[in-house]
Amino acid sequence: MLKAQGDAPVDVFVTQRLKKRSTMLDKLSREPRMALTQMHDIGGVRARLPDLRAVQAVSRRLKKSWTVVKTRDYVESPKASGYRALHHSVRRDGRIVEVQLRTVRQDTWANQVEDDGRNLAVGFKFGLGADEIHNYYRVMAEAFAALDRGEEIPGKLSEEINERYQQVSTELGRRVT
Repeated sequence: MLKAQGDAPVDVFVTQRLKKRSTMLDKLSREPRMALTQMHDIGGVRARLPDLRAVQAVSRRLKKSWTVVKTRDYVESPKASGYRALHHSVRRDGRIVEVQLRTVRQDTWANQVEDDGRNLAVGFKFGLGADEIHNYYRVMAEAFAALDRGEEIPGKLSEEINERYQQVSTELGRRVT
């Protein structure tokens, strides 16, 4: 339970995340100008929060309590894949640690992309695989973002989700209903 000044208590689910050696090597090959010492996401934590308001409350508290050396706001500026979260690289005990703040929907989306990639041995997370699948992930991310903002999913977006799901459901190993 976390409570930032002036905010209601928030339930936070926090997990440790350590980048695997193979993932570090893959990242270094994808980003040849990066040195291992520049990789701020080798170790970190991920906090799954109930909503965007809670993400912002935790972000404010981090900025107040810790030294934030870099922020990447994928909520305001999502990755091309549709990925959304707020990442802070913080200095803690002389080390840089990445803190990822996600809503439940953002976390669900990211985990599904990773699970699908693992199950099909395709690096969807890294932009590999069929364009149709990436398009499906993107429209799902848009829908989740609308819900996170407290909006209804527009009818046109709902139709697009259904169309794209029909296109990819067999490849992703899901039943079409």
